[in-house]
Amino acid sequence: MMKQLVYSLVLTFSTLGIISCTGSTSLIESWHDETSVNGPKLESVLVLGVFQDDTTRRTFETRFAESVVAGGGQAIAGYTLMPEESDYDEEEEIVAAVQNSNVDAVLITHLKDVSDEERYVPPRADYAPAMAYGGFYGSYYGSAYHRVYTPGYTVVDTVVSLETRVYSVNPKKLVWAGNTKSVNSASSETIAGELVKIVVDDMRSSGLID
Repeated sequence: MMKQLVYSLVLTFSTLGIISCTGSTSLIESWHDETSVNGPKLESVLVLGVFQDDTTRRTFETRFAESVVAGGGQAIAGYTLMPEESDYDEEEEIVAAVQNSNVDAVLITHLKDVSDEERYVPPRADYAPAMAYGGFYGSYYGSAYHRVYTPGYTVVDTVVSLETRVYSVNPKKLVWAGNTKSVNSASSETIAGELVKIVVDDMRSSGLID
């Protein structure tokens, strides 16, 4: 079972608050370092979310850290170590936070794109129950249901594409990378919850964590 998984999560977008609901996040592609699979498992946790809005940053870091803890690990929200948003602008501050946290891996997620994609929904025919009165039972069957036709239409999906990379601290190298796509997600909190499960599950199946 994973003891600790250390995350340094960097997201540079502020548009998630206006995305519509009923979305889902999926892993489009992933890669892992085969030479790291048989080495020590990654243990340890720092979550950094860089947003234009400080409230969003803190909410995102908290939500992501809570998701890690809920999965049996431990995590530290970055704002507890670097309270000011300006702290995230300096590489030295981030390196110092990682060292002070005694972490053994750094996970970085950044925004690749936010786009609107059109999707065509084809026409369909459904059968709905209908009330029938009078007549013989032989004629009742045919009148018990009537056909409802829905014409085809076009919808616009909001798609958020993220790239995630995980680096080990010692030795310093890339050990996991993946691209995810979130469609019509309700908020950054929703994406954070879905993203942490996707990343942890894939890293576990790759043998990088317990």
